[in-house]
Amino acid sequence: MSHKMLAVGHILIDMRVLVDEMSSSDQLNPVNEISYGVGGSAANFAIGARRLGGECVLVGKIGMDEFGRMAVDELMREKVPLDEIKVDLVEKTGYTIVIINKHGEVFMFGSKEASEALTPDEVKPIGLQCYSSVHIASLRIDTSMEIAKRASRKGIIVTFDPGRVLVNKGIQYLCPLFRYVDTLLINQRESKALTGLDDPEKSSLELRRVGARNVIIKLGKRGVFYLEDSRSGIVPAFEVKAIDTTGAGDAFAVGLTTALGERCSLLDAVTYANAVAALKVTKLGAHSIPTKKEVEEFLSARGI
Repeated sequence: MSHKMLAVGHILIDMRVLVDEMSSSDQLNPVNEISYGVGGSAANFAIGARRLGGECVLVGKIGMDEFGRMAVDELMREKVPLDEIKVDLVEKTGYTIVIINKHGEVFMFGSKEASEALTPDEVKPIGLQCYSSVHIASLRIDTSMEIAKRASRKGIIVTFDPGRVLVNKGIQYLCPLFRYVDTLLINQRESKALTGLDDPEKSSLELRRVGARNVIIKLGKRGVFYLEDSRSGIVPAFEVKAIDTTGAGDAFAVGLTTALGERCSLLDAVTYANAVAALKVTKLGAHSIPTKKEVEEFLSARGI
């Protein structure tokens, strides 16, 4: 899996806090463990691509502060190219506080800061001719549109995971971008927010009506619903013991895009992505994405 990918979106710092319970107000919650690491959907994707044996350039923005230096240090350790990372001299590096209780429930608080300050003008100079796929994650619509439009016109595979903030702006806000996207990735809550429909098949057909081509709706433990041309259906999730679901969507996205870059069918790519996401949730940390070898061994053990 050697194709070259571009990941565009947020670079954040995750502060992961493990507790037993989230108690009521005015009570002290004992902390079992706290850790820091780079996060944000685009950063998670780029790190995951490297671990799956691919090459991925990261496009995003950080601040000139301690969190920014922390993000750069970790990205360098993961061998993610830093050439297209911008530094904001005013805004601080964004962050997410992730609180995980003993039941595996996740509570998140944060601020995007510099990561949302990446402008269309800053991505215009990026040459796209050497990339086989572009993944856009949770980034402001104008910058997302600039990259998606240019990539689509060059025949590059474009995947788009809008995230909850953009989804909450409504379907009319997003549908102009859909025409430049090959595969739209959302979860069931987001699909309902966009279409008002609970049923993933009906929701995906509505999304196609307003411009989406292929649609992936993540259903959590049930698996994934996919719509491609005249084909559709649910691909079941793999059963594993989940420890931390943070970043599972990013793990799925990088698995899917990696497999699509290897000319896999969408159905086979979803199966591969399900395996990547399943292995990720068994580990702590948003970018604890498995290696290519781990995924292959996982699938082989299940006769796939």
